[in-house]
Amino acid sequence: MKRKVLGKGLEALIPSVDVEEGGKLVEIDVNQIVPNRYQPRKSFDDAKLEELTTSIQEQGVLQPIVVCKKDSYYELIVGERRLRAAKKAGLATIPAVLKEASPEEMLALALVENLQRDDLNPIEEAEAFRRLIEDFNLTQEDIAQRVGKDRSSVTNYLRLLRLPEQIQQGLVDEKITMGHARAILGLKNPEEQLELYKKIITRGLSVRQTENLVRETKTEVPPVRTPKSVYIRNIEEKLKQHFQTKVSVTSKKGKGEIVIEYYSEDDLDRIYSKLVNT
Repeated sequence: MKRKVLGKGLEALIPSVDVEEGGKLVEIDVNQIVPNRYQPRKSFDDAKLEELTTSIQEQGVLQPIVVCKKDSYYELIVGERRLRAAKKAGLATIPAVLKEASPEEMLALALVENLQRDDLNPIEEAEAFRRLIEDFNLTQEDIAQRVGKDRSSVTNYLRLLRLPEQIQQGLVDEKITMGHARAILGLKNPEEQLELYKKIITRGLSVRQTENLVRETKTEVPPVRTPKSVYIRNIEEKLKQHFQTKVSVTSKKGKGEIVIEYYSEDDLDRIYSKLVNT
């Protein structure tokens, strides 16, 4: 299936190398460039890096990297694999486009490039989304527009961060798929989640089989819920917008509860600040 084009696309986010378009193409000493501190990708495929190194040795760097000028050095925005490969190939300099970028833009640009190249695993992607929310106060809708995903997809990635660390690592190591992880999230108890994860590994369960096991595990009959009133739905939507996360409001006979979801301790601190400063 053809991959969906991402948001504005990298071409729209990064200026042309043409000086008239605001970019400036220069040759920079590779030792004067430091990595992007907001790089969402944590691991690099050694085989792919070796292939790129060989290509650079034979043909040079065909696509410039993008950097931001600092006082006495340059900070990488886009192109860490190219920079690593250029160093391995023994190049002293590398072609680069100079660009001014805010921290938010540096993370967003690196994120979009990696998404376009399918370079991020699901947890790296989820962590990048979380940082955009916590560090730059973006909403899930903002992120969805920037990277060309549905808001529901962004929500599903963020939900992965609720899984126990062992399961998250299993997803990174490709022991399970995104489909497995989403099925596991159907269980709320971390111990049950870990037990199911181990069954998936030992039995080689498919996503469909995993979903069936989750349904079997949920033995409790869910209570019959009456439709929410327009008033409650409006309150719920306003709270979602205010806290920039999922909020559920339930009401019965004038009483009820408000459930505000968070995806990390930093996210909890952010929500707490909004509560006490309102």
